[in-house]
Amino acid sequence: TTLEGFKIKLDSAREQCSIDVAFWGGVVPGNTSELAPLLEAGVRGFKCFLIHSGVDEFPNVTEADLLIAIAELTAINAVLLVHAELPEPIEHAAAEASRSDPKLFQTFLHSRPRLAENQAIELMIRLARETGARIHIVHHSSSDALPMLEWAKADGVRITVETCPHYLTFAAEDVPHGATEFKCCPPVRERENREKLWEALGRGVIDMV
Repeated sequence: TTLEGFKIKLDSAREQCSIDVAFWGGVVPGNTSELAPLLEAGVRGFKCFLIHSGVDEFPNVTEADLLIAIAELTAINAVLLVHAELPEPIEHAAAEASRSDPKLFQTFLHSRPRLAENQAIELMIRLARETGARIHIVHHSSSDALPMLEWAKADGVRITVETCPHYLTFAAEDVPHGATEFKCCPPVRERENREKLWEALGRGVIDMV
Protein backbone atom coordinates (compact mmCIF):
# COMPACT_ATOMS: atom_id res chain seq x y z
CA THR A 1 0.00 0.00 0.00
CA THR A 2 3.09 2.26 0.08
CA LEU A 3 6.24 2.51 -1.99
CA GLU A 4 8.29 1.97 1.16
CA GLY A 5 6.35 -1.19 1.96
CA PHE A 6 6.83 -2.45 -1.59
CA LYS A 7 10.60 -2.00 -1.32
CA ILE A 8 10.61 -3.96 1.94
CA LYS A 9 8.59 -6.72 0.28
CA LEU A 10 10.99 -6.88 -2.67
CA ASP A 11 14.04 -6.98 -0.40
CA SER A 12 12.45 -9.80 1.59
CA ALA A 13 11.54 -11.80 -1.52
CA ARG A 14 14.82 -11.36 -3.38
CA GLU A 15 16.78 -14.63 -3.74
CA GLN A 16 13.92 -16.55 -2.11
CA CYS A 17 11.57 -17.01 -5.08
CA SER A 18 11.81 -20.21 -7.10
CA ILE A 19 9.60 -18.86 -9.88
CA ASP A 20 9.11 -15.50 -11.58
CA VAL A 21 6.49 -13.47 -9.72
CA ALA A 22 5.05 -9.97 -9.67
CA PHE A 23 3.27 -8.12 -6.89
CA TRP A 24 -0.06 -6.37 -6.56
CA GLY A 25 -0.35 -3.04 -4.84
CA GLY A 26 -3.19 -2.27 -2.47
CA VAL A 27 -5.80 0.49 -2.37
CA VAL A 28 -6.63 1.58 1.17
CA PRO A 29 -8.16 4.78 2.51
CA GLY A 30 -5.79 7.70 2.07
CA ASN A 31 -3.04 6.14 -0.06
CA THR A 32 -3.96 7.62 -3.45
CA SER A 33 -0.64 9.49 -3.67
CA GLU A 34 1.19 6.15 -3.46
CA LEU A 35 -0.52 4.54 -6.45
CA ALA A 36 1.42 6.06 -9.34
CA PRO A 37 4.81 5.54 -7.64
CA LEU A 38 3.89 1.92 -6.90
CA LEU A 39 2.92 1.31 -10.52
CA GLU A 40 6.13 2.93 -11.72
CA ALA A 41 8.08 0.69 -9.32
CA GLY A 42 6.59 -2.45 -10.88
CA VAL A 43 3.34 -3.52 -9.24
CA ARG A 44 0.96 -4.98 -11.83
CA GLY A 45 -2.22 -3.39 -10.51
CA PHE A 46 -4.04 -2.81 -7.24
CA LYS A 47 -6.37 -4.78 -4.99
CA CYS A 48 -8.95 -3.50 -2.56
CA PHE A 49 -11.43 -4.98 -0.12
CA LEU A 50 -14.97 -3.69 0.25
CA ILE A 51 -15.21 -5.48 3.61
CA HIS A 52 -12.67 -5.96 6.40
CA SER A 53 -9.76 -7.89 4.89
CA GLY A 54 -8.95 -9.73 8.09
CA VAL A 55 -5.69 -7.78 8.28
CA ASP A 56 -5.91 -4.52 10.21
CA GLU A 57 -3.11 -2.83 8.26
CA PHE A 58 -5.01 -3.45 4.98
CA PRO A 59 -8.35 -1.72 5.73
CA ASN A 60 -11.31 -1.87 3.39
CA VAL A 61 -12.49 1.05 1.27
CA THR A 62 -15.88 2.73 1.02
CA GLU A 63 -17.51 4.10 -2.12
CA ALA A 64 -16.15 7.54 -1.21
CA ASP A 65 -12.62 6.12 -0.96
CA LEU A 66 -13.07 4.32 -4.26
CA LEU A 67 -14.12 7.45 -6.12
CA ILE A 68 -10.88 9.15 -5.08
CA ALA A 69 -8.68 6.15 -5.90
CA ILE A 70 -10.41 5.27 -9.16
CA ALA A 71 -9.78 8.74 -10.58
CA GLU A 72 -6.04 8.17 -10.10
CA LEU A 73 -6.12 4.57 -11.31
CA THR A 74 -7.93 5.61 -14.47
CA ALA A 75 -5.41 8.37 -15.09
CA ILE A 76 -2.51 5.90 -14.88
CA ASN A 77 -4.48 3.11 -16.66
CA ALA A 78 -4.10 0.65 -13.79
CA VAL A 79 -6.50 -2.19 -13.08
CA LEU A 80 -8.35 -2.41 -9.75
CA LEU A 81 -8.94 -5.89 -8.32
CA VAL A 82 -11.90 -6.03 -5.97
CA HIS A 83 -12.84 -8.41 -3.17
CA ALA A 84 -16.53 -7.89 -3.82
CA GLU A 85 -18.50 -8.32 -0.61
CA LEU A 86 -20.24 -5.41 1.11
CA PRO A 87 -20.31 -5.44 4.91
CA GLU A 88 -23.91 -4.48 5.63
CA PRO A 89 -25.62 -7.69 4.39
CA ILE A 90 -22.97 -9.76 6.17
CA GLU A 91 -23.34 -7.89 9.44
CA HIS A 92 -27.10 -8.53 9.39
CA ALA A 93 -26.77 -12.18 8.33
CA ALA A 94 -23.97 -12.90 10.81
CA ALA A 95 -26.16 -11.70 13.66
CA GLU A 96 -28.84 -14.16 12.55
CA ALA A 97 -26.33 -16.98 12.01
CA SER A 98 -24.79 -16.50 15.45
CA ARG A 99 -27.85 -18.23 16.90
CA SER A 100 -27.17 -21.40 14.88
CA ASP A 101 -24.75 -24.28 15.43
CA PRO A 102 -21.23 -22.97 14.61
CA LYS A 103 -20.07 -26.46 13.60
CA LEU A 104 -22.42 -26.55 10.62
CA PHE A 105 -21.12 -25.23 7.31
CA GLN A 106 -24.62 -23.91 6.60
CA THR A 107 -24.22 -21.55 9.55
CA PHE A 108 -21.11 -20.05 8.01
CA LEU A 109 -22.70 -20.01 4.56
CA HIS A 110 -25.70 -18.07 5.85
CA SER A 111 -23.37 -15.56 7.48
CA ARG A 112 -21.90 -14.59 4.06
CA PRO A 113 -25.02 -14.25 1.86
CA ARG A 114 -25.03 -13.86 -1.89
CA LEU A 115 -26.58 -10.43 -1.35
CA ALA A 116 -23.23 -9.12 -0.10
CA GLU A 117 -21.59 -10.10 -3.36
CA ASN A 118 -24.51 -9.04 -5.52
CA GLN A 119 -24.62 -5.53 -4.07
CA ALA A 120 -20.84 -5.21 -4.34
CA ILE A 121 -20.92 -6.24 -8.01
CA GLU A 122 -23.72 -3.75 -8.66
CA LEU A 123 -21.62 -1.00 -7.06
CA MET A 124 -18.51 -1.84 -9.06
CA ILE A 125 -20.40 -2.02 -12.34
CA ARG A 126 -21.85 1.42 -11.65
CA LEU A 127 -18.45 2.90 -10.79
CA ALA A 128 -16.81 1.29 -13.82
CA ARG A 129 -19.56 2.62 -16.06
CA GLU A 130 -19.38 6.13 -14.61
CA THR A 131 -15.58 6.43 -14.60
CA GLY A 132 -14.32 4.15 -17.36
CA ALA A 133 -12.11 2.38 -14.82
CA ARG A 134 -10.70 -1.11 -15.39
CA ILE A 135 -12.24 -3.37 -12.74
CA HIS A 136 -11.49 -7.04 -12.08
CA ILE A 137 -13.63 -9.04 -9.63
CA VAL A 138 -11.57 -11.62 -7.76
CA HIS A 139 -12.72 -15.03 -6.46
CA HIS A 140 -16.36 -14.57 -7.43
CA SER A 141 -18.86 -17.09 -6.07
CA SER A 142 -22.46 -15.78 -6.37
CA SER A 143 -24.26 -17.00 -9.47
CA ASP A 144 -27.00 -14.41 -8.82
CA ALA A 145 -24.68 -11.64 -9.99
CA LEU A 146 -23.79 -13.29 -13.30
CA PRO A 147 -26.63 -11.73 -15.36
CA MET A 148 -25.67 -8.18 -14.39
CA LEU A 149 -22.02 -8.92 -15.16
CA GLU A 150 -22.99 -10.29 -18.56
CA TRP A 151 -25.12 -7.24 -19.36
CA ALA A 152 -22.42 -4.85 -18.22
CA LYS A 153 -19.75 -6.53 -20.32
CA ALA A 154 -22.02 -6.57 -23.37
CA ASP A 155 -22.59 -2.85 -22.82
CA GLY A 156 -18.87 -2.11 -22.94
CA VAL A 157 -18.20 -1.71 -19.23
CA ARG A 158 -14.53 -2.49 -18.53
CA ILE A 159 -15.10 -5.25 -16.01
CA THR A 160 -13.72 -8.78 -15.85
CA VAL A 161 -14.35 -11.54 -13.35
CA GLU A 162 -12.63 -14.66 -12.10
CA THR A 163 -13.78 -17.62 -10.08
CA CYS A 164 -11.70 -20.28 -8.32
CA PRO A 165 -11.31 -24.07 -8.49
CA HIS A 166 -12.99 -24.57 -5.11
CA TYR A 167 -16.15 -22.79 -6.25
CA LEU A 168 -16.24 -25.01 -9.34
CA THR A 169 -15.53 -28.22 -7.42
CA PHE A 170 -17.17 -28.26 -3.99
CA ALA A 171 -20.79 -27.79 -2.98
CA ALA A 172 -22.11 -26.51 0.34
CA GLU A 173 -24.38 -29.54 0.70
CA ASP A 174 -21.34 -31.86 0.76
CA VAL A 175 -19.21 -30.07 3.38
CA PRO A 176 -18.96 -32.21 6.54
CA HIS A 177 -19.76 -30.83 9.99
CA GLY A 178 -16.83 -29.02 11.56
CA ALA A 179 -14.71 -29.15 8.38
CA THR A 180 -13.11 -25.74 8.73
CA GLU A 181 -10.70 -26.44 5.86
CA PHE A 182 -13.62 -25.58 3.55
CA LYS A 183 -13.94 -22.07 4.99
CA CYS A 184 -13.17 -19.26 2.56
CA CYS A 185 -14.62 -15.86 1.73
CA PRO A 186 -16.82 -15.63 -0.22
CA PRO A 187 -17.96 -19.11 0.77
CA VAL A 188 -18.37 -22.27 -1.24
CA ARG A 189 -22.05 -22.14 -2.18
CA GLU A 190 -24.77 -24.59 -3.16
CA ARG A 191 -24.58 -27.17 -5.94
CA GLU A 192 -27.00 -25.27 -8.18
CA ASN A 193 -24.83 -22.18 -7.78
CA ARG A 194 -21.73 -24.18 -8.79
CA GLU A 195 -23.36 -25.41 -11.99
CA LYS A 196 -24.28 -21.85 -12.98
CA LEU A 197 -20.67 -20.80 -12.48
CA TRP A 198 -19.57 -23.57 -14.86
CA GLU A 199 -22.13 -22.46 -17.42
CA ALA A 200 -21.00 -18.83 -17.16
CA LEU A 201 -17.37 -19.90 -17.52
CA GLY A 202 -18.24 -21.80 -20.68
CA ARG A 203 -19.95 -18.76 -22.18
CA GLY A 204 -17.15 -16.37 -21.26
CA VAL A 205 -19.11 -14.39 -18.69
CA ILE A 206 -16.46 -15.52 -16.22
CA ASP A 207 -13.11 -14.66 -17.81
CA MET A 208 -10.69 -16.86 -15.91
CA VAL A 209 -10.14 -19.38 -13.12
